[in-house]
Amino acid sequence: MNLYLRGLVLALVIVLAGCASPTTTNMIGTSRTPLQPEQVTVYTQEPACFEPIALVTATSDMSFTFTDQAQMDVVLERLREAAGRVGANGVLLQRTGEERDESVHVGTGVGRQSGSVGFGVNIGKSFGLMEKTAEAAAIWVSADAACEEF
Repeated sequence: MNLYLRGLVLALVIVLAGCASPTTTNMIGTSRTPLQPEQVTVYTQEPACFEPIALVTATSDMSFTFTDQAQMDVVLERLREAAGRVGANGVLLQRTGEERDESVHVGTGVGRQSGSVGFGVNIGKSFGLMEKTAEAAAIWVSADAACEEF
């Protein structure tokens, strides 16, 4: 493998390793047996009986979707996945929003070298795309109509 290709592969590995996770999970209760994301229901209002398990956040970062609805669909799926990993069968949506992603950079540069002295000037602009965000509680919703105590 030539030196250029090795450098390119190394740069790609470093970039991918530096990417932030699109979800976070903070335990506030007891985890249960993990569930598949399709077994997790999204709630916008509190169900009658539930036990909080974790606080989860998700973003549409690195989803390569551009419409608002497609980005929100990615966020909701990521919330379901995170909740399922801790054994929650529900996600109680608490807040949604948008934030600017500072991932796009445009720049130009000029350089000159004379002997062993180098000189460079760079001009650049950084701007971000909007990404969707959400915060929720991963919860266990009781199927018992009598609302058993947890």
